[in-house]
Formats: sequence, C-alpha cells, structure tokens
Amino acid sequence: MSDPTTPPIPKSLLRLCTSLHAYRPGIIDSVSKLGYTKCFESAGSHHPTTSALLRDLSQARLDLAAGLTTGSNPADTLSHASRYLPLIRTLLLSCEVQPDTAVLDAPLEFKWRGGLEGDDVGGTMGKVRCSQALMYELSMTIGVISLSHASIGCGHSLQGDFVAAVSSFKNAANVMEHLRGVHLPQWVALGASTSPGDLPCECEVKCAEGFGEIFKSHAQQMAVAKALQGDSVNYSLVGKLCVGIKEGIEKFVKVVRGEAGVHWCRMPVAYLKYIAFQTSLQDALGMYFQARDTWGKGEYGVALAMLREARSALEVRESITSKGIPEDINVKGNPLAVLRPDLDDLRRHVDGMEEAWTNDCEKVYFDKVPDSVPVGKRIKKGMQMVKFGEWEGANKEGIEPVPLSVKGKGEEEEKWESMPPTAPRQSEEKGMERSDSDLARELQAKLNAGEDI
Repeated sequence: MSDPTTPPIPKSLLRLCTSLHAYRPGIIDSVSKLGYTKCFESAGSHHPTTSALLRDLSQARLDLAAGLTTGSNPADTLSHASRYLPLIRTLLLSCEVQPDTAVLDAPLEFKWRGGLEGDDVGGTMGKVRCSQALMYELSMTIGVISLSHASIGCGHSLQGDFVAAVSSFKNAANVMEHLRGVHLPQWVALGASTSPGDLPCECEVKCAEGFGEIFKSHAQQMAVAKALQGDSVNYSLVGKLCVGIKEGIEKFVKVVRGEAGVHWCRMPVAYLKYIAFQTSLQDALGMYFQARDTWGKGEYGVALAMLREARSALEVRESITSKGIPEDINVKGNPLAVLRPDLDDLRRHVDGMEEAWTNDCEKVYFDKVPDSVPVGKRIKKGMQMVKFGEWEGANKEGIEPVPLSVKGKGEEEEKWESMPPTAPRQSEEKGMERSDSDLARELQAKLNAGEDI
C-alpha cells in the first residue's frame, strides 16, 4: 500500500495534461473553377517546361483539395501539400522575373476556408475568403503543412507515442515561425482593397506568431507526459515545464487577442474554451508538482499551501473573466465535458493528498501552514524546453523560373534563351517591391479593360 502523502501520479492527470484540440488544415473551395493551364495558356502553353509545370500544378492542387475535403490521413495531406509547394513557388518566381510576359487569359482566384477559424455555419470552419495573389495560395499551402504536422501530433498523442508527438508539434511550430518571421513579412503590399483582416488566420503575422507558441506548448505538454512515465519523476523540473506551458498559452492569447482581434473573434468558441481550460490546468499542475517537490524537501507547511492553491485552480471559474476551469466542463454535449471524469478523478486525488498532508502537519511535523504561498517560494519563470528550429521546407534551392511569353514573339523567346541558368531575381529574402498581388491586379485591370495581353 502506497504512502498517502506521496501517492503515484494518477492516469487521469496524464490524460488531462495531453488533452488537445483536434487541429485540421483549411479547405480549398471551388477547386474545379481554377486551372493553371487555362489561365496561363497564352504565356506558357507553347513552352514544354512551362506547360508541364502548369499541368502538374493543376493536378497537385486537385489532389490537395481532395485530401483536405475528405479529411484523409494527415500524413497524406502533408505529402500532397509538400508536393504542391515547390510547384507554386516555381510559378511565383517565374512571374516575378518576367512581369511583362506573365499575362493571364483568365483571372486567378484562390478560394480557401481557414483551418483556424469558425465563423461559418456550424462554427468549426471559416468562411470562404478569396484573393488573386499567388502569395495567398502559397501562404495557405504553408499553413496546411503546419496544421498537418499538428494533426499528426494529435494522433501520436492518442497512441501514447509522446516522443513522436513532440517532434510533430515542434515541426508545426517551426513552420508557423517561418510564416511569421520570413514568409508573411515579404507579402509587403496587400493592396488598398485587401487587408490582413480579409484573409484567414494563416495569412496574419500575429496569428502565425501566436500559433507558433501554441504548438511549442503542445510539444512541451508531450515532453511532460513522457517525463511522468518514468520510474522517478523530477517534480521541480516538471513543475517549471508546466508553468512554461502556461506562459506560452498566455503569450498566444496576448498576441492574437491583442494584435489580431479580428481573427481572434473568428476562432471557434470551443477552441477558445479549450485554451482557457489548459491555462488553468497548467497553472494547477505547475503548483501541484512544486508542492510535491517542496514536501520532499521537508517544507511541509509551505507545501500544503501550494497544494491547496493547486486544488483551487481546478475549480470551475466564477465568471468568464476570472481564473479557473471554464463552466463548459459541466455542460453535457460540450467538447470540454468529455474531460469531466478525469478532472473529477484528479480533484479526488488532490483532496486525498491534502487530507494526508494536513494530518501530518498538525500531528507529526507541527509545521505552520501559511494562508498563501510566499512570493519567494513561487516559480518566478517557467522553463521553455522546446525552442524554434529551422523548417526544412524553407529551403528553396533548385527552384528555377520557367519561360513565360506570348507565342510568336520571338524577341521574348530569344531573351529567355539568353538568360543565365540562375537569372538575377528579387529573392524572397530581400522582399518584393512589386508583390504578387500587385501583378495580379495589373493583369486583372488589363483583362477588365479589354486590352491586348
């Protein structure tokens, strides 16, 4: 029989610690109405390499759209998006280095439903949002890659493979960090008629920053779960990791709600309640593990004060602005309600420890229990074990432009043939003076005016 003052970690705690939102990528809308071959027929159909690229683009987009719509295995979706990515980059580069000959026979119009939004009917998917910019298509494809990694991580967690889950969520975080720090800042000119608020979360810098923090926090949740499976638990370390998770989630809330409020309001209500739940849970777990570490050091009164504070954080909050578990945990049919049995079990576990510790403090150690945890005894800053790394997909080596010119204009074809293998071009790293959206608007204006393009 185990010592009631030092009981084993309950399985309910492990399940709560690894509870996750079911992430899914966005969805391509009206895929059949956009064909690269048709749009670039005059500029590219007579060039074998360009014609092949356009056919590959159209097929790759159809494959990606089919996978996203049917909700196929996230690993397959990741594969489709990874195949599509270099193709769309090649077309974008070709248009950048040949702006005068990158003419359209029909307008490009990319339609997506964001995977991080819930402002459409049902509250689980975003409304259709459109843009003619190739950079929009590229941004959403990168978003699919990030969210596919997150979805794969959820699967690993359910299977109990926490090491693999750490890797998947870290990959998702790295892709979001690339969006935030490299890709989206290059999209420098959205145009007078298009603002970041008109596009999905995946195209907003602050949303990418926030979700990078969330996915890092998920990776750290998985690391905590792995640590709890060991024969000996380092309570001090795990407590600091839980506080670090809470700090990462709080940074997500601060950044997105504070600086991308339009997108915050679009997010599914269930997701925002999940975020509130995890914030309070990680706060409680951080104090719980610190209490166990402090008890082991012989500071019994302070440890009991910590345990009582941890138990308080597991109670349902009094209002939506106060600390505590969201009230949805008690609402039958609510997504959070599935966690109620484990939460009740964890509460009973902590109650049992509190009773045993109180008895020892009063009858064995005669240690005074402070009314609150002394400031000097609290964890001042959590530990961020998971760091951002390089995203392998950011490497654009081997991407070369294909020729674009109107058939019959020998001067243009001669000009292309004379270009060196690696033509001087405005790289993504240096930004774009003329963004892809600018090019799209110029071409669209010519089409609308009936000019010869």
